[in-house]
Amino acid sequence: MTIRRWEVWKARPSGIQQEHWFVILAGDERLLSSSHGQINGLACFTLRGVARSTDVRLNSADGFPAATVCQCDLIYLLEKSNLHSHLGMVSYERQQAIKRKLIEIFRIIPA
Repeated sequence: MTIRRWEVWKARPSGIQQEHWFVILAGDERLLSSSHGQINGLACFTLRGVARSTDVRLNSADGFPAATVCQCDLIYLLEKSNLHSHLGMVSYERQQAIKRKLIEIFRIIPA
């Protein structure tokens, strides 16, 4: 199973009661390495009500059948071996929106 950055996979990390979709953030070095079993990702939730200021909206262009948000203020640690049910790839436009949101939330100064 090959996993790539910006793909959407289903998982249930420790501390979460139900499985959720996750946008994969890890780089190729970690994703392709057999010695790295853990990667990071952002949780996605079906939008109910109004999106929070820390969320990025996703939709059918990103593989979701209903309005969904990507929660950008918390990065989860995921076990590669627990990922399943590949949904697709986040669209380029939403990738850029997630990058901007991460820079804003974590106050990252781009080089």
